[in-house]
Amino acid sequence: MAQNQHKNVIPMQRDAAFFKRIAESKMKQKDYHKAAEYYQKALELSPSDFELLVDYTQALKEIGRGSNVAERYYDYIAKGDHLADAFFQLSQLYITLNDPNKAFCFGMNYVLEAEDEDYRSELEEMFEVVYDDLDKLEKESQAFAVQMIFQHLFSQGRLEDARDYVLRQDMKIRAHHSIRNLLAMSYLYLGDYDQARTMLKQLLKENQTDVHALCHYTLLLYNTKDKAYPNYLQLLSKVVPMNEDETFKLGIVLSYLKKYEASQKLLFPLYKKGKFISIQLFHALSYNYYFLGNKEQSIHFWNKLQEITKSTPGYPPWVISENDNFFQSNILPLLTSEDNHARIYGIFLLNQVKGKELLITEEVWAVLETMDEYEKLYLTYLIKGLKLVKLDFIHRGMLALYEHETLRHYHNLFIAWIDRAGGLIASGYDLEQVEGYVAAFVYLFFRQTEQKVTKKQAAEWFDISTYGLNKAINILLEV
Repeated sequence: MAQNQHKNVIPMQRDAAFFKRIAESKMKQKDYHKAAEYYQKALELSPSDFELLVDYTQALKEIGRGSNVAERYYDYIAKGDHLADAFFQLSQLYITLNDPNKAFCFGMNYVLEAEDEDYRSELEEMFEVVYDDLDKLEKESQAFAVQMIFQHLFSQGRLEDARDYVLRQDMKIRAHHSIRNLLAMSYLYLGDYDQARTMLKQLLKENQTDVHALCHYTLLLYNTKDKAYPNYLQLLSKVVPMNEDETFKLGIVLSYLKKYEASQKLLFPLYKKGKFISIQLFHALSYNYYFLGNKEQSIHFWNKLQEITKSTPGYPPWVISENDNFFQSNILPLLTSEDNHARIYGIFLLNQVKGKELLITEEVWAVLETMDEYEKLYLTYLIKGLKLVKLDFIHRGMLALYEHETLRHYHNLFIAWIDRAGGLIASGYDLEQVEGYVAAFVYLFFRQTEQKVTKKQAAEWFDISTYGLNKAINILLEV
């Protein structure tokens, strides 16, 4: 009977419209906290619904959390969607947040997009704006909005989106000094050094005291190992920031230039004030703390960085430092060895390092390029996935060894495997199954040392039968 009653119940579809209806009901009841909660649920199911975002914004404004949605409107503007409405909503939002500068500038952008002269009059009266040059006022308002959207994208690590957003602006806006600085910065961080150099030199020619251009040009010289770098670093060390914006920029760049103490003195006070909270700030503070000897705080700020980023933030400072130490102590001596087996093993080890792209500098490439053709072939196999049966056999054997923590640190074991694998290849044995050969090799290798490995251990490590192990041992003894 109960089952038949349930058959008559129409299941409620919990879609965006369902949560929106509940939110609207809560708004009428002036239960703004619940309304915001249900609007958020609706937006999670329909994130591109602009009208829903507007409703959500209204609920948040009622509970004093309107700033939580500003970046959603920035994303619409960055994509060129709902431009006029997004500018209007931001203007209204910043009026509520008592931020007159942003309220007026975003409002002016709305006026220019929608040609709404009534709203212009409303803004001018509200903020008691007096101006002599309307064209200049409009241009400054547009440039301000572009800077805000750019900084939003850049702070999330969306470097290409930030660059492309600037490039879509009218030429009169792109010609603005501050906007050219942003574009030059995006070229610099994207590694387009020729474009960045041209723009930064022109900006400094126009204004030698431009702290932003000087910071970025010095960083470019550092990245390109330009002989002019020491002179510009000396200039940068004498800069006294005139405002918090310049303080932030100088602090970030000094961290990149490994001037951690000077960077920390500039950035930490900004963090304490809650200013410039971004990926860049947390990245710099994490690096500063680590290289100033405080790993605990470094980890703390790296974790804060990961909480706000939507992209891969790169590698934390301790990974980079440990990798560099490992490279200098273990890998570089192998790469420069006269023994070609050691060089092969060095290339293998380099390929296993997390963040290896940071270790492969111009100097390292110079070493790699001097190697013999066989090592270069192995590099090609690793980088481009070239199908090479013999090198693949050697490589898979090293991988099998490397997977076992207890075997990883026996460097001579890997070098000996390369030699023994070469013998197997030359003798024409089947190269498909490598695990049996590796297990047999490990067993025989440790028979010559004080630390013995039993057949049972070797078989278990590489997941083969005792029969398979004995067969492989016999083959290796013949090679």
